[in-house]
Amino acid sequence: MNPVLLHLYPANYRRAFGDEIAQSYGEATEGAGRRARFHEATDIVTHALRLRLGVSSARRGGQFFAAIAPFALAATAAYAAFNLIGTAADWYVMDTGSVGPLLTLMNVCYLLTLIGAVTALAGRHLLGVLGSLTGAVGSSLAFLFPVWPMPADLHWHLVGFLVAPVLIGALPLLCPPDLRPAPRVRTTAGTVSLAVWAVLLVAAVTVIDPLGIGLLLPWRLGIPTAAALFLVGRRSFARIRTTGRLAGAAAPFIASLYFSGFAQNDDVLSALAALAVTAVVLRLHRRTRSNSVNPA
Repeated sequence: MNPVLLHLYPANYRRAFGDEIAQSYGEATEGAGRRARFHEATDIVTHALRLRLGVSSARRGGQFFAAIAPFALAATAAYAAFNLIGTAADWYVMDTGSVGPLLTLMNVCYLLTLIGAVTALAGRHLLGVLGSLTGAVGSSLAFLFPVWPMPADLHWHLVGFLVAPVLIGALPLLCPPDLRPAPRVRTTAGTVSLAVWAVLLVAAVTVIDPLGIGLLLPWRLGIPTAAALFLVGRRSFARIRTTGRLAGAAAPFIASLYFSGFAQNDDVLSALAALAVTAVVLRLHRRTRSNSVNPA
């Protein structure tokens, strides 16, 4: 085992469990191929990162990220689908015949992000999250090429636009493995079918609304969001039981609305106010319920 992997762990944890981790890694990768070794190394890296950030399954941080991870994946899938619909509709209407290499690269990254997020929601968590995160990083880097010649003072205004999808895509990595939602689809064929369904949904919205009428009524983002939330499932919604979890689950969608152009600063403030009111109502409801169950 590469000693660099062990040094990713906090020193106290490494001294206590380093030999056990190295032994488990050796047993898991003995005679295995590159794919299995990469998977095990990725598990170790993410586990060490969670320990350093204090987000293990035994702590509140780990339970918090486990609760909001499916919603971050749903927002990632919806935002990628929205961008795919926009670029595909432009090509469909203009009928340019050929697409430039930069736009092609961005579309490939959006497609990878969409398929990765759907795969993670289906149950192949680590593989899907790594795929969606790779796509998000790729699309942000590709967008830098046309942005870079712009005046320097405009670069800072685009930092949030470029960084937010990457941060949202990385959030599910902080979900402890033992707290991941149960797989929605248990077969490879089912996962592939779900990914194909997601791509067909993008194609259908593109063909139905090629002229962008949906930009006035935001169904280009609304339909993918509704479909992604359907994949999240009721169990994930049931885990949103606290004010912090509600805010954490809603934040990726507010960011997607903002950076897709459907929400302005005032709208974001209104959404935050609505979240605050909802949080107060939930707190009062829990307090009333506890008092009725355990009357003083």
